[in-house]
Amino acid sequence: MFGWAMRPSTLPGFMEPPYSTRISSATSAPYRSASVARMAAHTASAQYSAVRVNALGWATGTLNAGVDVAVAEKWSVDVSGYWNPISTDALRANVLAATVGVRRWRFEPHVGLFWGLHTTLAKYKVGNRRTRYNGWTVGIGSSVGYSWMLAKRWNLTLEGGVGLYYMDDLRWHPDPSPYEEVRYDRCRRIVLAPSKIEVAFSYLF
Repeated sequence: MFGWAMRPSTLPGFMEPPYSTRISSATSAPYRSASVARMAAHTASAQYSAVRVNALGWATGTLNAGVDVAVAEKWSVDVSGYWNPISTDALRANVLAATVGVRRWRFEPHVGLFWGLHTTLAKYKVGNRRTRYNGWTVGIGSSVGYSWMLAKRWNLTLEGGVGLYYMDDLRWHPDPSPYEEVRYDRCRRIVLAPSKIEVAFSYLF
């Protein structure tokens, strides 16, 4: 006797898909898996936030810290604070400032090239023995920078920018000659000035 078996396609109620469909599904499965893996990896990296300090600011006695939070595939929101407590008879560099901005990254947040827009509000008491300025300023600026990965969770970022600022301050000479009176001048002006000069180290979390 000769044994025989029925093909699944001949069983009642069973429809075998066309051969081309079976080949397409089999060959596309690895690509779908790879795409899902890439999307998951990208989503995980885009969810990082960063806490940073500007090394140049600390070198000048300006205490500072900032946070950069990824909010979209190529966008992040940046918030920073600065405080310089230096105030002596010869030199006064007392500044309290806050900056809020957005960054548009070329590839993904915290890696590579980026462009930024930011706004700054600051109160200052600066000057030397000859001239002092007490006042405040507000303005908007644009910047460009680049971020390098130093380790799994550590970045180095260089950033520079310029901005347009409205300044309102009181100006006077703290040490006039015996023949002069202390004179106070109110000064309001709009200036184009550097808005960001940073060499920052960031920790990603």
